[in-house]
Amino acid sequence: MKNVLSLLFLALLQLPMLAAAQEREVANAPVETVSMVYVVAFAVVFIGMIVGFFVYLFAKKEEPAQK
Repeated sequence: MKNVLSLLFLALLQLPMLAAAQEREVANAPVETVSMVYVVAFAVVFIGMIVGFFVYLFAKKEEPAQK
């Protein structure tokens, strides 16, 4: 029984080392990059939506109240 427990204890001690080794392999893997076209398109749409929102708020504020 002592042998089994000591083997189990040693196996559990090795788990963090195995996880670190796998993490290092993943960290060294090449990263896929995004084309600048998509980044620029996203920026234009995002900024356009923000500007459109403020234009909408300004236009709604300037409308006379209807009864």
